[in-house]
Amino acid sequence: MSITIRPGEPDDATEAAPLIFSAAQGILTAIFGADDATKALTFLQHAWRLKGGQYGCSSHWVAVQDERIVGVVTAWHVALGAAFDRATLDSITSFFSLDEAVQVLMRNQVLAVELAPPTKTQFMLGHLAVAAHSRRMGVGSMLIDNMRTQAKSMNKQSIVLDVELTNTAAIRFYQALAFSEDTLTKKFVRFIQPL
Repeated sequence: MSITIRPGEPDDATEAAPLIFSAAQGILTAIFGADDATKALTFLQHAWRLKGGQYGCSSHWVAVQDERIVGVVTAWHVALGAAFDRATLDSITSFFSLDEAVQVLMRNQVLAVELAPPTKTQFMLGHLAVAAHSRRMGVGSMLIDNMRTQAKSMNKQSIVLDVELTNTAAIRFYQALAFSEDTLTKKFVRFIQPL
């Protein structure tokens, strides 16, 4: 099994967006689809192709096996700045009507209350997903190892990530990789791993 990790590219949208969607299908459908899963997935593909922002390919890394994307992950840190936020907003306003975009932002804000941004010393992971046919083959661990290397190169002191409390498989996965529980909200547990 030869797997390579590389930065995301616009042409990856068809394979990568469904993986991102699978990482938080309920949340992403509620925010971007107003309970329409197809619309949410179409938005993720649109945003991926635009490159910038939270859902753009420039913010993601993919695991590739036999020229197929089998995993995806992203990371956030405080150095992303205003350009990152503008690109995220641009991806929303270029896909949705003005009224829909306002609704998306309002739904997102309700969720944002539960999720704290990373501190200056933290590297935050998100959207980690592995294709069903490639699970339990080390792909998720490889993606995290790659992100750990990136975090160290930026002199970060820890990796953090948020997991929905209902996602017991992900919770067990991160616990098995020596992540420990940091904080808890009504919907999420934040895990941390020192570097």
